Amino acid sequence: MSKFEIELRGGLTPGQKTKLVKFLAKNGSLVKSYKRTQWIFGLSHSKKIDLRIKQTNGENEFSLKVGKLNNSNRKEISIPFDKDKLKESIDFLKYLGYREGLKAIRNADIYEYREIEWAIVEVPGHSNYFEAEKLVGSKKEGKCAIKEIEKIAIELGLKVFSPKETLEYISILDAEANKIFKL
Repeated sequence: MSKFEIELRGGLTPGQKTKLVKFLAKNGSLVKSYKRTQWIFGLSHSKKIDLRIKQTNGENEFSLKVGKLNNSNRKEISIPFDKDKLKESIDFLKYLGYREGLKAIRNADIYEYREIEWAIVEVPGHSNYFEAEKLVGSKKEGKCAIKEIEKIAIELGLKVFSPKETLEYISILDAEANKIFKL
Protein backbone atom coordinates (compact mmCIF):
# COMPACT_ATOMS: atom_id res chain seq x y z
CA MET A 1 0.00 0.00 0.00
CA SER A 2 1.26 3.46 -0.87
CA LYS A 3 1.97 5.73 2.10
CA PHE A 4 1.66 9.48 2.32
CA GLU A 5 3.69 11.51 4.76
CA ILE A 6 1.74 14.19 6.60
CA GLU A 7 4.23 16.77 7.84
CA LEU A 8 3.48 20.04 9.55
CA ARG A 9 6.05 22.49 10.89
CA GLY A 10 6.27 25.46 13.17
CA GLY A 11 8.96 27.68 14.61
CA LEU A 12 10.32 27.29 18.14
CA THR A 13 11.81 29.98 20.34
CA PRO A 14 14.54 28.74 22.70
CA GLY A 15 11.99 28.75 25.54
CA GLN A 16 9.41 26.81 23.52
CA LYS A 17 12.07 24.29 22.53
CA THR A 18 13.08 23.68 26.15
CA LYS A 19 9.46 23.35 27.27
CA LEU A 20 8.55 21.00 24.39
CA VAL A 21 11.60 18.77 24.96
CA LYS A 22 10.77 18.46 28.68
CA PHE A 23 7.14 17.65 27.89
CA LEU A 24 7.93 15.05 25.23
CA ALA A 25 10.65 13.44 27.37
CA LYS A 26 8.11 13.02 30.17
CA ASN A 27 4.97 12.17 28.16
CA GLY A 28 6.30 10.63 24.96
CA SER A 29 9.19 8.39 24.05
CA LEU A 30 12.46 9.29 22.36
CA VAL A 31 12.60 7.37 19.08
CA LYS A 32 15.96 8.57 17.77
CA SER A 33 18.35 11.46 17.46
CA TYR A 34 20.19 12.41 14.32
CA LYS A 35 22.78 14.63 12.77
CA ARG A 36 22.04 15.06 9.07
CA THR A 37 23.67 16.65 6.07
CA GLN A 38 21.50 16.74 2.99
CA TRP A 39 22.07 17.82 -0.58
CA ILE A 40 18.81 19.15 -2.02
CA PHE A 41 18.97 19.12 -5.82
CA GLY A 42 17.47 22.11 -7.61
CA LEU A 43 16.80 25.57 -6.25
CA SER A 44 13.09 26.10 -7.01
CA HIS A 45 10.41 25.94 -4.33
CA SER A 46 7.72 25.45 -6.97
CA LYS A 47 9.00 22.08 -8.18
CA LYS A 48 6.80 19.05 -7.54
CA ILE A 49 9.69 16.60 -7.22
CA ASP A 50 12.04 17.08 -4.27
CA LEU A 51 15.20 15.00 -4.80
CA ARG A 52 17.81 14.75 -2.06
CA ILE A 53 20.77 12.78 -0.87
CA LYS A 54 20.73 12.49 2.90
CA GLN A 55 23.55 11.44 5.18
CA THR A 56 22.03 10.75 8.59
CA ASN A 57 24.27 9.56 11.43
CA GLY A 58 26.67 8.27 8.76
CA GLU A 59 23.98 6.36 6.80
CA ASN A 60 23.19 7.43 3.22
CA GLU A 61 19.96 7.45 1.24
CA PHE A 62 18.32 8.90 -1.83
CA SER A 63 15.10 10.63 -0.87
CA LEU A 64 12.36 11.62 -3.27
CA LYS A 65 9.27 13.54 -2.18
CA VAL A 66 6.43 14.06 -4.64
CA GLY A 67 4.24 17.11 -4.16
CA LYS A 68 4.84 20.81 -3.61
CA LEU A 69 7.22 21.79 -0.84
CA ASN A 70 4.54 23.53 1.22
CA ASN A 71 2.04 20.69 0.78
CA SER A 72 1.58 18.89 4.09
CA ASN A 73 0.59 15.68 2.26
CA ARG A 74 3.46 14.34 0.10
CA LYS A 75 4.52 10.89 -1.04
CA GLU A 76 8.05 9.95 0.02
CA ILE A 77 10.37 7.27 -1.34
CA SER A 78 13.72 6.53 0.30
CA ILE A 79 16.43 4.23 -1.02
CA PRO A 80 19.48 3.58 1.18
CA PHE A 81 22.92 3.14 -0.31
CA ASP A 82 26.36 2.11 0.98
CA LYS A 83 28.40 4.51 3.10
CA ASP A 84 31.30 4.39 0.66
CA LYS A 85 29.10 5.35 -2.32
CA LEU A 86 28.34 8.99 -1.38
CA LYS A 87 30.61 10.65 -3.96
CA GLU A 88 29.57 8.16 -6.63
CA SER A 89 25.88 8.84 -5.88
CA ILE A 90 26.36 12.60 -6.12
CA ASP A 91 28.18 12.06 -9.43
CA PHE A 92 25.30 9.84 -10.59
CA LEU A 93 22.85 12.72 -10.12
CA LYS A 94 25.31 15.17 -11.70
CA TYR A 95 25.39 13.08 -14.88
CA LEU A 96 21.59 12.98 -14.90
CA GLY A 97 21.66 16.77 -15.12
CA TYR A 98 21.38 17.83 -11.48
CA ARG A 99 24.15 20.41 -11.28
CA GLU A 100 23.23 22.61 -8.31
CA GLY A 101 21.24 22.75 -5.14
CA LEU A 102 21.41 23.46 -1.46
CA LYS A 103 23.42 21.80 1.27
CA ALA A 104 21.56 21.81 4.59
CA ILE A 105 22.63 20.63 8.03
CA ARG A 106 20.04 19.64 10.61
CA ASN A 107 20.18 17.98 14.02
CA ALA A 108 17.06 16.53 15.60
CA ASP A 109 15.57 14.57 18.45
CA ILE A 110 12.45 12.65 17.45
CA TYR A 111 9.79 11.68 19.95
CA GLU A 112 6.63 9.60 19.59
CA TYR A 113 3.64 11.23 21.25
CA ARG A 114 0.02 10.22 20.60
CA GLU A 115 1.00 8.18 17.51
CA ILE A 116 2.69 11.19 15.89
CA GLU A 117 6.43 11.72 15.43
CA TRP A 118 7.49 15.07 16.88
CA ALA A 119 10.94 16.17 15.70
CA ILE A 120 12.67 19.00 17.51
CA VAL A 121 14.98 20.26 14.76
CA GLU A 122 18.02 22.48 15.20
CA VAL A 123 19.40 24.46 12.29
CA PRO A 124 22.94 24.95 13.69
CA GLY A 125 23.75 28.61 14.33
CA HIS A 126 20.33 29.74 13.11
CA SER A 127 17.01 28.57 14.56
CA ASN A 128 14.84 25.71 15.81
CA TYR A 129 11.54 24.33 14.59
CA PHE A 130 9.30 21.33 15.09
CA GLU A 131 8.03 18.85 12.55
CA ALA A 132 5.02 16.71 13.34
CA GLU A 133 4.72 13.68 11.05
CA LYS A 134 2.28 10.87 10.54
CA LEU A 135 2.16 8.26 7.78
CA VAL A 136 -1.28 7.56 6.33
CA GLY A 137 -2.64 5.29 3.62
CA SER A 138 -4.78 7.78 1.69
CA LYS A 139 -5.25 11.48 1.06
CA LYS A 140 -8.58 11.28 2.91
CA GLU A 141 -6.80 9.92 6.00
CA GLY A 142 -4.28 12.73 5.47
CA LYS A 143 -6.91 15.42 5.97
CA CYS A 144 -7.92 13.85 9.28
CA ALA A 145 -4.27 13.56 10.34
CA ILE A 146 -3.66 17.25 9.58
CA LYS A 147 -6.58 18.23 11.84
CA GLU A 148 -5.34 15.86 14.55
CA ILE A 149 -1.80 17.28 14.45
CA GLU A 150 -3.07 20.87 14.48
CA LYS A 151 -5.27 20.12 17.50
CA ILE A 152 -2.43 18.54 19.48
CA ALA A 153 -0.06 21.38 18.51
CA ILE A 154 -2.54 23.89 19.96
CA GLU A 155 -2.76 21.80 23.15
CA LEU A 156 1.05 21.98 23.35
CA GLY A 157 1.04 25.76 22.85
CA LEU A 158 2.57 25.50 19.37
CA LYS A 159 1.65 27.34 16.19
CA VAL A 160 1.72 25.33 12.96
CA PHE A 161 2.97 27.22 9.93
CA SER A 162 0.46 27.85 7.15
CA PRO A 163 1.60 26.74 3.67
CA LYS A 164 2.66 30.35 2.97
CA GLU A 165 4.58 30.59 6.27
CA THR A 166 6.27 27.25 5.51
CA LEU A 167 7.63 28.61 2.23
CA GLU A 168 8.67 31.88 3.89
CA TYR A 169 10.59 30.01 6.61
CA ILE A 170 12.27 27.71 4.07
CA SER A 171 13.25 30.77 2.02
CA ILE A 172 14.83 32.32 5.13
CA LEU A 173 16.76 29.09 5.78
CA ASP A 174 17.90 28.99 2.15
CA ALA A 175 19.15 32.59 2.35
CA GLU A 176 20.72 32.45 5.81
CA ALA A 177 21.58 28.86 6.80
CA ASN A 178 21.71 26.56 3.77
CA LYS A 179 24.63 26.75 1.33
CA ILE A 180 24.38 26.66 -2.46
CA PHE A 181 26.48 23.93 -4.11
CA LYS A 182 27.40 23.45 -7.75
CA LEU A 183 28.65 20.19 -9.27
